[in-house]
Amino acid sequence: MDIINESVALGVDLLIFGLCVREYVHNRRVVGLLKTAPHYSIDGDLKGIVERQEAKGLPVYAEIRGTVTPRGVPLRSALVPGVSGVLQVLKLQEHRVARGFTGFWMEHRKLLFRSANEMPFELRSQQHGVEIVDALGAAVLDVDVVYDHYKLSIPSFHDLLLGFFTGIRQKGLQTTEEVLRDGSPLTAVGRLQLVGDSLRMQPSPEAGLFLTTATKSGLIQRFEAAKWPMILKIALCGAVSGFLIGLIAKKLYRKKRQQKEEARIHSRLERERRERRARSRPAAPLSDDQLCVVCATNPKEIILLPCGHVCLCEDCSPRIAAKCPVCRGKIVSKAAAFIA
Repeated sequence: MDIINESVALGVDLLIFGLCVREYVHNRRVVGLLKTAPHYSIDGDLKGIVERQEAKGLPVYAEIRGTVTPRGVPLRSALVPGVSGVLQVLKLQEHRVARGFTGFWMEHRKLLFRSANEMPFELRSQQHGVEIVDALGAAVLDVDVVYDHYKLSIPSFHDLLLGFFTGIRQKGLQTTEEVLRDGSPLTAVGRLQLVGDSLRMQPSPEAGLFLTTATKSGLIQRFEAAKWPMILKIALCGAVSGFLIGLIAKKLYRKKRQQKEEARIHSRLERERRERRARSRPAAPLSDDQLCVVCATNPKEIILLPCGHVCLCEDCSPRIAAKCPVCRGKIVSKAAAFIA
């Protein structure tokens, strides 16, 4: 079909459009939950608040702020002596330049190695604390970069030649270590639960878990700022979809109009052909042996092959396509017959 390319492009664009809309809806839902999440102080009254809410069957999605306190011996930094914390992420990334489809070289990063370590910890305020569950799975996790080293690669002539043909050249290796330090103040937004005699905060199915060094208002501003690129992408994808739909509709309309015109011309030519054929037929009365076996009005004008029976007029021939009406033999082809 002549619209196959437009249809494929429309399908891809609608897929991207759907993903952008889903991302935007998730962003709006998270902002709404963050705005309505109450702030609770980590004190002796917090357990009673959570217990009363859970007794009513209501999930407690709230904001708390406290000091990161490990439950046990804190993790030691692998690259920076004297730094300890409750969460550690080591990364090794390769910086490379790759030749794109346009022929230009563009910089890319490839993650070669990642290691994450976590230990139980809680947010404390004086004598009270709330345990944080699944901190590595948090939607927002603000940690300190305690080590960042970039080693520039010096390629040999062989590396340059190989990179020219493969389209990939290494620029360098970057090693980083991120640590959530113990003793640092942290804001947590998530679902509070009372498990036994202890309080826990874990990710919510609706919005997840947020661990940030900023305030809740700062976190909301971060999500508010992220919505504008989403709106731009949605508008762009919507405009492309509208253009492609209009282009496909235009082509289908032109094709339909062309088919109608061709059908009208074919009908007119067929009518004129029948009229010319009727004028060329003999005016004298015909015997029954000379009449078409289907309509019994027009003379026999078509021979059926391979059986060789001359039994149809030209008007009835298009309706008989499978078997000969005389011998019931298979019709392979037809030809005009001129009977003197």
